[in-house]
Amino acid sequence: MIPSELHFLRPYWLLALVPLGILLGLHWRARAGAAIWSKLVDPHLLPHLLAGGESRPRRLPLLLAGLGWTLLTLALAGPTWERLPQPVFGTLAQRAILLDLSPSMRATDVKPSRLSRARFEILDLLHAADEGEVALLAFGPEPFVVSPLSGDANTVAAQVPQLTTDLIPVPGPRRTDLVLKQAAEMLEQARAVHADVILVTDGAGDLAGALEQARRLKGRGHRLFVLGVGTAEGAPVPSLDGGFVQDADGGIQVARLQRKALQELAKAGGGRYLDAAVGDRDTKRLIQATPRLDGAMEEQTVTAEQWREEGPWLLLLLLPIAALAFRRGWLLPAILAIAILPADPSYAFDWTDLWLTPDQQASRQLQSGDAAGAADRFADPAWRAAASYRAGDYAEALERVSGLEGAEADFNRGNALARLGRLEDAVSAYEDALERQPDHADAKHNLELVKNLLQQQQQQQQQQQQQQQQQQQQQQSQQDDEQQENGSGQSSSGDASDGEQAGGEKDQGEGAESADRSSQDASPASDGKDSKAGQGRSASGEPSTPPEPGSEDFGREALAPEPPPGEVGSSAEASERQSAAGLQGLTEEELADGQALQAGGLESLSPEEREQRQAIEAQLRRVPDDPAGLIRQRFLLQHLRREGRLP
Repeated sequence: MIPSELHFLRPYWLLALVPLGILLGLHWRARAGAAIWSKLVDPHLLPHLLAGGESRPRRLPLLLAGLGWTLLTLALAGPTWERLPQPVFGTLAQRAILLDLSPSMRATDVKPSRLSRARFEILDLLHAADEGEVALLAFGPEPFVVSPLSGDANTVAAQVPQLTTDLIPVPGPRRTDLVLKQAAEMLEQARAVHADVILVTDGAGDLAGALEQARRLKGRGHRLFVLGVGTAEGAPVPSLDGGFVQDADGGIQVARLQRKALQELAKAGGGRYLDAAVGDRDTKRLIQATPRLDGAMEEQTVTAEQWREEGPWLLLLLLPIAALAFRRGWLLPAILAIAILPADPSYAFDWTDLWLTPDQQASRQLQSGDAAGAADRFADPAWRAAASYRAGDYAEALERVSGLEGAEADFNRGNALARLGRLEDAVSAYEDALERQPDHADAKHNLELVKNLLQQQQQQQQQQQQQQQQQQQQQQSQQDDEQQENGSGQSSSGDASDGEQAGGEKDQGEGAESADRSSQDASPASDGKDSKAGQGRSASGEPSTPPEPGSEDFGREALAPEPPPGEVGSSAEASERQSAAGLQGLTEEELADGQALQAGGLESLSPEEREQRQAIEAQLRRVPDDPAGLIRQRFLLQHLRREGRLP
């Protein structure tokens, strides 16, 4: 009886039965032709007339081949008809990190400050425990959610450096009990099981309330670990407006680490207390104390039903067929064919080769900072060039990008040439990129920059030539004066001597004026300031040497932005990210205008529109850069909702 739930997990494998049917049909037609001759020819003559002799001995190999083909196809298709409960395995690393943003965290008894050390510890935890889910909360007088439970630790880590004590919208003493309660509610909403709560602080605040909330956390199956930041000696608390925070008596407030209270709090929460230390020693101890943080696999009580595949049982039926075929010698041609096939080149085995392609492995190396190693591992020539560029091997990057085609390849070639100091070749490469893609903004920017540098080089060369001419003319003038003094003889008359000296000064002045005129003729592009500077240097006789074009300062000016716009291999992605960031929050009309403006470029604008565009950009540059502004507004909204002033 065929089960009612019989189906195939991979039904497309059944298409392999189509070629088998075609082969069987051709064989049947051949046998039908032989049957026609059997009606016309005597049976004892038929084997001698038909090609191939008697057909009966050949039925067994054909039958076994068809049966084996069918069994193998059915096994690959994955027949199944029964569900079996299977335990679900997964990473149960769920943790909530609570960061204290009270004013005492500004104390500098640990360098550079308690808050900076706390942020470093949190980043170490996020990097060491890269699996599971993590939430980040900040607290002072009230708790604030920075990030709910998320599996993206990198996003959480990106917000940690922006957390400062001035983000808290309300003043007051720290409320550790409230943040523990908030963490418990968040974990309950996320249905977290056996989560770890990590409190990073220098004090317990309301110890009685905090102990009660810690016991509740433990009762729900969670654990509380405390990471203390600071020293027992303590330090004054700097105020935001300068000076130090004062206590009620007018003295300077000294914040000390409340180690005993925090140890008691961790014990009540079922965890342990650790002192924050330089390096990752404390982080490793914390991970060892919380094995769930390292991504250990644990079994959940929840089970899921999965279809049990029955295909492997069909492979057992193929064993007798394979043994018989090997005994009869039918498999020998196949074995010989496999043996004579050329072998692929073999490399040293690495476990990562099973899961990642060479480009994926090289991408990880590039993200970790090993650009030189990534350049050797990448198979894609564009990425190899990008890795060489990031490694600072601009000559190798130029060689690898030279074989690529397209606007981006020309642009990246120009970047490499500019880094090598070959500015004229870089200009040509940027122009080639603009010919292929006229609206390439990065190519326009770098082309203008390199042209300015070339112009500076030419001006420096002209100044050097001008100074050399001035020096030569000054030396010639001095030689003429010496010759005049030597040819004047031993005159005892003071008037004659004065006259000769005056004549020499006059000749020297005429020589200096001649040098100035020649320098002005030699550099018509120089302005009045340069001319006056040249006259001053001529009079003093001590010209200053300008920096050479190949100096280090000049090299940095070649591509001033860091990283350079449209870095090799990633310029398109950078442009897309910049465009996406700039288009957020615009209306449809503004978006259409912006796209039209980007497509047309500044060349298509009138002088008034270009001036207006420059004014807008100048205003945008005056907008203060406040990365923590979004977090500050988020904290304020949470406070207003908690007060009931917002829905």
